[in-house]
Amino acid sequence: MQRRFKALQLISLKERAGQEHQQKQGRSSAYGWVLLVPAAIAGFLGCWQVNRRQWKQELLQRRTAALQAEPVDILQAVDVPEEYTRVTCRGELQHDKSVFLGPRPRTVMGTSTPGYVVITPLRAPDWGRAVLVARGWAPAEWRDDASLRQRSEPAGEVQVTGVVRGSENRSSFVPDNQPERGAWYWIDVPALAHACGLPSDTPLVEVMTAEPAEPARSAVPTSMDVLAMRTSVPHVEEQYPLAKPAADLLQFSVMPDDHRNYALIWFSLAGITLPLALRAVKQRRVPR
Repeated sequence: MQRRFKALQLISLKERAGQEHQQKQGRSSAYGWVLLVPAAIAGFLGCWQVNRRQWKQELLQRRTAALQAEPVDILQAVDVPEEYTRVTCRGELQHDKSVFLGPRPRTVMGTSTPGYVVITPLRAPDWGRAVLVARGWAPAEWRDDASLRQRSEPAGEVQVTGVVRGSENRSSFVPDNQPERGAWYWIDVPALAHACGLPSDTPLVEVMTAEPAEPARSAVPTSMDVLAMRTSVPHVEEQYPLAKPAADLLQFSVMPDDHRNYALIWFSLAGITLPLALRAVKQRRVPR
């Protein structure tokens, strides 16, 4: 009788151990399936970064080719050229209809200065076709002081060379333009043309200062570099409006090399989590 009781007790312990083992296998398998989700997400994001890198490289190539091409006369063109095409135009700037878009602060050596982007209509010599010219950045006091503006408001016929630009993509943080108050916060080309008394299909030409350079990320200057620049570079009086360098059109907040680095990070995470997930899932199938 006692032997029988011990045998039953031993069987009960084995059954309990088997149940506990099955429960552990179930938990391990569930843990493995859970790990498959972040592994799949990391792999997807890595592939997305690779595609973004390729897309941005092609975009840079197209922009570089467009900026290096010979400019076309936009006032003589039948259709408006594509964005970033180099164009030229000759006519008279209508300074009395200039629009100040902003505020657009300008930061130099850690110092931020409030200002605006100056957009002025330009009409052909025969007063036929016209374009909007984004002449560049000017400080806030330049907008409010007519005597300062007169120094940089050429009279008569001028020739402008720049690139075709389109409307900006307004974020949710940027307020709506208020043309009736003369308050412009983002570039809406048709609305700006209408406010200047021009047709809504009037193109916008942005003035550029130099030939385009190869896209490259410059190193962030140290405090000693900034101090050396302030003490060694002589002061040069700037002429407003300040046109944008052509090289700025070849710069993005996220460059192709950044997309490559992000892709490596995501693929590394996928490579770490995927083997752990597969191992946890297969543990349920391993016999004891």
